[in-house]
Amino acid sequence: MRYVLAVLVVALATLYFTVGLRLGAVTLTETYLLNATGTNTYRYATADARQRVGVTGACRVRGGEATVRLLAPDGTQIAGQTCREGEWSLNVVGGGQPGTYRVVVEFDHYTGRLNLQEAHSTAP
Repeated sequence: MRYVLAVLVVALATLYFTVGLRLGAVTLTETYLLNATGTNTYRYATADARQRVGVTGACRVRGGEATVRLLAPDGTQIAGQTCREGEWSLNVVGGGQPGTYRVVVEFDHYTGRLNLQEAHSTAP
């Protein structure tokens, strides 16, 4: 039993110092992150130039930072926001041309909570 506990502690320490710990699924539930690094990417397809897509939500940061970017189908960034220490609301939404948009969330030693919801709308 001691060996199992020791292996578990080593595994958690390895995760913490490499990619961080993540509890939850970003864009599905509020996610708790501890020293998270790396990138998450989400794709949203539009078929009409009037459609707008992206994410809204909030972040509560205790350390590090997370950058949320919305990339158009041609790869250019059309919206973005960085969460730094403190509590912030997020609104990263855009559109304009049909195609597949990407939301990219980049974590840099991020510790805190992140709550993202998908945002879809049609402009009048």
